[in-house]
Amino acid sequence: MLIKKTRKLTLNGYIVIALVLQLSVLFIRLIGTIIFKNFALLFESFHILTDLMVTAVVFAAIKISSSRFSKRYSYGLYRIEDLVSLFIAVIIASTAIYLLLSVFSALPSYSFQSSIIEIISIVPLFLSGIVKVIGGKALNSPSLASDGYHNYSDVYVGIGVAAGLLLTFVTDSDIFYYAAIMFAAAAILYVSAKVGKDSVTGIMDLPKDKKVIQQINRIVKENRDVTEIKSIKARWAGPAIFVEIVLTVNSRLTIEEAHDVSDSLEKKLLGEIPDLKDVVIHIEPSRNPHRVLMIPLYENGRIFQQFSKSQHYLIIDSNEGIRGNSRIVEVPREDILPEKNAQRLLNIVRENNVTDLLAINTGEILLSLMTVNHIFIWKAKSESVEDNIALFLQNKLPKFEATDITK
Repeated sequence: MLIKKTRKLTLNGYIVIALVLQLSVLFIRLIGTIIFKNFALLFESFHILTDLMVTAVVFAAIKISSSRFSKRYSYGLYRIEDLVSLFIAVIIASTAIYLLLSVFSALPSYSFQSSIIEIISIVPLFLSGIVKVIGGKALNSPSLASDGYHNYSDVYVGIGVAAGLLLTFVTDSDIFYYAAIMFAAAAILYVSAKVGKDSVTGIMDLPKDKKVIQQINRIVKENRDVTEIKSIKARWAGPAIFVEIVLTVNSRLTIEEAHDVSDSLEKKLLGEIPDLKDVVIHIEPSRNPHRVLMIPLYENGRIFQQFSKSQHYLIIDSNEGIRGNSRIVEVPREDILPEKNAQRLLNIVRENNVTDLLAINTGEILLSLMTVNHIFIWKAKSESVEDNIALFLQNKLPKFEATDITK
């Protein structure tokens, strides 16, 4: 329940909670320093001050990237978050290196009281990391999440040192101290590599999340006027995603219709992918020479006079004027009803990717329906199927216009 409520906070809410938790760590360690006169705790207190400064830098970076000033630039200043994340990754790696170097120094003197203070202070520090990571994911802020992992690295240090000292005290063997330090350093280096990889990925324009590309691909393919997706390029800059798409559409679309396809895709992409800031769609006409012709037939193989009332439809594939495979689509007699004919024909056309119809006559509804779907209806010159197919492949048939409609 607490985590669900935390996910609904604003940036200011996450930062305030994290700062309060970090300040409580500082307060606990300072109290321990005063009570037990342990200067190691004082050093750790100064370390928390650097953590507070890093959090302040993260807050400033997020504010700058989302400011009005950022919008003056084509891709904004979102990448500042990736730079801050890389800076944090370096800090985390430095912590691990310092910890490893400390192994070769003298074993710190054991203090049971200071270890208890260290363990107690780890709790709010760990909670601060959780708040930042949750906030980073909820706000899609890589720098805030990286700062949370930075807190985790400090937790690993605290656990490693405290556990090592306690085990050394109990067993009177230094090996446990060294083992705990090595384990903590390995965990910190792993966190540093994870944070560094994400930040470098953003800086180098590499895809951070391949699922986003797959989602874009799915949304674009759902548009039936798109014939091919040539390329999808996604650029991550901090929390923002910028996309460039090159696709081909039905060559029979007008410029206005092609523009409508672009607008429709842009609105759908921006609506379904929250982090998408801008979409650029470049449309090219389809030059696919492949065409699919549909012809209504009588049982004797001649062309049917009334297109929508036929029970047999010949489907022929052609490529660059060369005839290819053919097949017959059968329609049950009971399905031939005036109120169902238009939708039934449209379903057959879509299921078979039909691009052209061949008819002796056509009605107003059929012509209008096919025109809207960018399918041409060609006027047969006779009832001979083979003769008209030959003329179609040679582009010698006239196209039905509104003036040719049978009343």
